[in-house]
Amino acid sequence: MRLINAASLEVEVFHGSSIPNYAILSHTWGIEEASFQEWTKRLTRLRKTWRPGFSKVIACCKQARHDGLPYVWVDTVCIDKSSSAELSEAINSMFTWYEKAEVCYVHLSDVVDRPANTKIDVFDQMRRSRWFTRGWTLQELLAPANVVFYSNAWNCLGTKRALTAIITAVTGIDESCLHKTKRLSQYSIAQRMAWAANRTTTREEDIAYCLLGIFGINMPLLYGEGSKAFRRLQEEIIKVSDDHSILAFNTELSEGTLLAHHPRVFATRGSRIHPNSALKITAPFSMTNAGLSMTTPLVQTLSPYWVLARLDCVEVDPRENMRRSLIYLPLFGKNNTFMRARMPVTLIRKELDESATGNTDEIQDLTTPAETSYIVSYFSRVYSVYGTEMDVAMKGFETSRSIEANTGFLITFPRGMANYQLHGAYPPNALFPHISFFFPTYALSSTTVVSEDEPLDETVSGYIVFKDSTVQPAKFVYVCLVLDSLTTKGKGLWACKLLPDGRDMNRLEDLARVNEELREPPSIWPQYHRLGNAIVAARTRFDTLGGEPCTTAILVEIVFDAHILLQENAQKLAAVELGFEGHATGRERATPRSNSSWSLRAQTRETIIEPMSSASTVSQQNSESSTVDAGSGTPSSSNISFPHSPFEAAVPYKHRQHEEERHHERELVER
Repeated sequence: MRLINAASLEVEVFHGSSIPNYAILSHTWGIEEASFQEWTKRLTRLRKTWRPGFSKVIACCKQARHDGLPYVWVDTVCIDKSSSAELSEAINSMFTWYEKAEVCYVHLSDVVDRPANTKIDVFDQMRRSRWFTRGWTLQELLAPANVVFYSNAWNCLGTKRALTAIITAVTGIDESCLHKTKRLSQYSIAQRMAWAANRTTTREEDIAYCLLGIFGINMPLLYGEGSKAFRRLQEEIIKVSDDHSILAFNTELSEGTLLAHHPRVFATRGSRIHPNSALKITAPFSMTNAGLSMTTPLVQTLSPYWVLARLDCVEVDPRENMRRSLIYLPLFGKNNTFMRARMPVTLIRKELDESATGNTDEIQDLTTPAETSYIVSYFSRVYSVYGTEMDVAMKGFETSRSIEANTGFLITFPRGMANYQLHGAYPPNALFPHISFFFPTYALSSTTVVSEDEPLDETVSGYIVFKDSTVQPAKFVYVCLVLDSLTTKGKGLWACKLLPDGRDMNRLEDLARVNEELREPPSIWPQYHRLGNAIVAARTRFDTLGGEPCTTAILVEIVFDAHILLQENAQKLAAVELGFEGHATGRERATPRSNSSWSLRAQTRETIIEPMSSASTVSQQNSESSTVDAGSGTPSSSNISFPHSPFEAAVPYKHRQHEEERHHERELVER
């Protein structure tokens, strides 16, 4: 390591433990910077003292002497950039050098001192300083513990700690990170990428190289490779990290679909993406010559070519600091070989309502814990093999624009379809299985005439039916989906409901009779409903890309094994409770439970089920045969009549449960 002697201004070389205490300079390069070759020639150094690049280094040495530090490191002078080997070593070591410095002097050349009797705001100049826009200065801000900012004339503006509020507002970097009370490794890859999103470098490759230390990566420098450098950086990060947030970017903003081409694609929401705090270890994933090999839960859709991969990271509401959304990666492909989707959406964020005290009967996360191994590859590789088959699904998003509705339901199965298969839908032409979208139509009479410019007062409704033919009599699950008139403009409400009816498909049209006036106001329409062994939830609305196949989509989750899901939730709660007990120190815990613990307790309130033996399972199944079940072939009680409206016989689930559901839970649930 080369250092400048602050007294003699000569460059000296040190190795390992012999390196003395030193100050380090952070600055933005301008014209006429001093070079290693020029500075080491004493006569040249004296002759060019007036140049900004030279005077800056001399002033830095003067400040170091004032602070009692014998040496200074300045990149322009201490690196021989004519040697590619030395440059590569220096860039790979730079984060460490800044981290070990006694103090880092930040020289803001574009911040002038306020002259007397003027209204120039020095701190406003600081906020707009070029220093905050450069790629290399990010690690120079984060690595040192002690950072002092100086104006152009080397007058002190304040320390990093004193100016934290300004720095956080400009950079978006968390105060805990600036104060070094939280390690860089505790921030997700997406968060760290977001910090660099709006920064620039002179050379294209440097946007990757300037981030090496921030991600703890070492790799060779290959100037001339262009954007490939940033892809190499991500591949190196994947080798040492299991953080899925590296994939949590919108592909429509990126030139590449598998990995990002620039940190800017993380700018919008990357700072909100946090590592998942769940009590599980993320399965390893790695880059192969075929693509990215991953193991995650996969969510099925009605399309055989379209799945959603559940990433092991979450989006956190910055205002509440609470877990807000699970993140799903839409994938197209076949035989566990996929490519990232560009339509209808490149990321789906499924909102979790962990703070709503009136929503405690709902299970927030319906996704199966079972994981699938698969490959996420490049478009050219996947499409060349499955393109002809996948065209039906991929182009279906465009051809479906003939649909008049602006809002549709995306049908998903977070725990698979078990033995159920799609049996039919009403209206029949409202369901598009190849893209897994359902577009209900207005329940208008044949004589009703509606102007395109006139708001509709009716509701939009439809039904999807699933059938399990492996048992006799066959089991049916009827899912009713309803929109109010405003939802077609993307602003209204919607509802989902399971209907306790066992009639076959030949009577399906009878199910479509919806009352013109709903019994409940839209504000309390149910968006989650459990009936027997089935659950339907529709709690997330998102915008699609380019309005294909509709402007707004609502994510519908359908579960066919609710009893097993409740057991899994109980086991999760037990694991969380065990974790808290393990961390107990013998005194009463004064801090509240974490969000994840509270959520699991809320979700499993009155539904904590102990694992059942095979014999008890059979006994439970036998006892269930006397009740109405969403999956039963026929209702067992003759006094239960099918409602003409999906809301006629049922107040929303969170206000009142059917008596038959109470009967199920009394038998199955142990508090």
